[in-house]
Amino acid sequence: MKIILYLTLSICMILSGRGVVAAERVALVIGNSAYASAPRLINPRNDAADMAAKLEALGFDVVRGFDLDYQGMRDTLVVFRDRLKDAEIALFFYAGHGLQVNGENFAMPVDAETTAVSAIEDSFMPVGAVIATMEREAEVTLVFLDACRDNPLAGTDNLQGTGSARGLASIGSSAGTLIAFSTQPGNVALDGAGR
Repeated sequence: MKIILYLTLSICMILSGRGVVAAERVALVIGNSAYASAPRLINPRNDAADMAAKLEALGFDVVRGFDLDYQGMRDTLVVFRDRLKDAEIALFFYAGHGLQVNGENFAMPVDAETTAVSAIEDSFMPVGAVIATMEREAEVTLVFLDACRDNPLAGTDNLQGTGSARGLASIGSSAGTLIAFSTQPGNVALDGAGR
């Protein structure tokens, strides 16, 4: 988390010299910790709250979401999308459980069931869709995924033949887009202890 925070702040400080006003900097910050059917995580909610506060101090209009269920994630994404109109810089920070299936990354809502891979597309938030929205609306897209923990579906019988793999998948990006992970694609990072 510290590496992501320092990287985010460095980039934001560099971009602050471009004369961008607050309404043109929009961030979506989500931290999910209190999972119902997956291991609870200590840090994501705290990390997201700290990140949101720092981004607001740097002049971002921040859409926050903590311990969101699937509908909450969708609703928060709609608010974010609406605020992106005329944005020069769009930033997405997600901390919580994440997984990849068939090379696509998903952010896990707190109410997601972890026993049926077939339901992932209908009950998890596809990271690629968030990035596509940002790239369509903003000149600069910054994405920080602190979601490379162990796949919450690991060990279930439903993983056979689904293409589910360890950690998150590498993501291609357009010009003007920076994507940072808390660890290398295909690897996992620990949640850690303390704030």
